[in-house]
Amino acid sequence: MASIHMILQGKGGVGKSFTASLLSQYLVDRDQLLACLDADPVNATLTAYEALKATKIEIMEGDSINSRLFDTMIEKLIQLPDEAFAVVDSGASTFVPLAAYMSENNVANFLQASGHNLTLHTLITGGQAEGDTIQGLASLMEGFPDTPITVWVNPFFGQIDFKDHKLEKANRDHGGTTIVLPTYKKETFGYDLELMLKSRLTFAQAINSGKFNVMAKQRLKIARDEIWNILDESGLIIEAREPQE
Repeated sequence: MASIHMILQGKGGVGKSFTASLLSQYLVDRDQLLACLDADPVNATLTAYEALKATKIEIMEGDSINSRLFDTMIEKLIQLPDEAFAVVDSGASTFVPLAAYMSENNVANFLQASGHNLTLHTLITGGQAEGDTIQGLASLMEGFPDTPITVWVNPFFGQIDFKDHKLEKANRDHGGTTIVLPTYKKETFGYDLELMLKSRLTFAQAINSGKFNVMAKQRLKIARDEIWNILDESGLIIEAREPQE
């Protein structure tokens, strides 16, 4: 069965596309067959990563989901071969209509009946966006009570202690998991990562790029290995291979 990973978050500018690129790069580095789809109608960031070969997918017509276009995307997903992984990045502007449309049409159950697994991914952050991102998670949990949700905690915009949050336990009880991204010094690791993001480079490309000096490349290697280890420990690939009950 294929494993489909969709990134959804209604708050813009919190690292959603960065998360999509990390997840995609990780799967590539772990030798998993990968398809990348970019369904963000405003900022098609994932397609800007040339190395990921993401396909731009249109699913919106104005402020609403175009059912014909959405059905075309689903057709692409159900045709994925067994053992394939797909990462679907969506935009902040599509969050409400896309989540509602998927919930109303029981897309998760349909994909499961077609022999595929769907995992939803969302981000939460500290700082000013904390309330909005937490609300985004709560709405996903309400709309998709039987679908695993992977919560990415991004400390870049401010620290947040999600470990003891009631939503963390509720999500875990429903088969979800939490991935806490490392905290890096903005003057060193943070600067290098930000430059890599702005350049739309993968870790592999940046490490072989003339844009970074030798120590910056060393820091990027350290950051990549640390993040990949966190994803290994999350059981992301192993869990994706197991059929959902």
